[in-house]
Amino acid sequence: MHAAVVCWGIGEAWKVEEIQVEPPKASEVRVKMLYASLCHTDILISKGHPIPLFPRVLGHEGVGVVESIGEEGGDIKEGDMVIPTFVSECQECENCVSGKTNMCLKYPLSFTGLMPDGTSRMSAKGQKLHHVFSCSTWSEYMVVNVNYLVKLPPTMITSGSFPLPHASFLSCGFSTGFGAPWKEAKLEKGSTVAVIGLGAVGLGVCIYLAYMFFLLGQLVLLASYLINIL
Repeated sequence: MHAAVVCWGIGEAWKVEEIQVEPPKASEVRVKMLYASLCHTDILISKGHPIPLFPRVLGHEGVGVVESIGEEGGDIKEGDMVIPTFVSECQECENCVSGKTNMCLKYPLSFTGLMPDGTSRMSAKGQKLHHVFSCSTWSEYMVVNVNYLVKLPPTMITSGSFPLPHASFLSCGFSTGFGAPWKEAKLEKGSTVAVIGLGAVGLGVCIYLAYMFFLLGQLVLLASYLINIL
């Protein structure tokens, strides 16, 4: 039995419950969670958006260590540090090779709250539990399809250059903020940018803008970040 944060229904208080987490099957791994973070999407999902699936183990940002592996685990090994990602890339389908979108056709964004085979590896009080997208990081252990994991480079961990608690934000918030101006806004030399808010998303934007500033030298940054440090 393992502890997890469960939402049993729309508007119900989140509860720490004892749950069962099954061993991984083919193309799956079981991850011991080390750190997890809160994203506003978790709050929306607990309110039934976009699809009211309950009971549900919350959390989709986190970092953990691979505890066990089912058959066909790919290049993921026991002991690897990993972060979950709710968007996967096969690197082969039309969308993945287009350079225009990362909405993979082979491993799509899942709204079922279940594993790709339509089942769950988690249960509590005789009921199956749903994921948030492809994972549930607010649990001591979770089972994830191997295609929805990213392995952290060992050098990042051993060098101490990137603290593991901060790696949790790479799962969603920070990557969303960093990717928005990079992939969507397509900023260029001379761009003027306003950033409102300094959550994980806003900080991701600011770090990308700082990179662009040093790279191009003429990017003007107008942000809440500047307001907070002055």
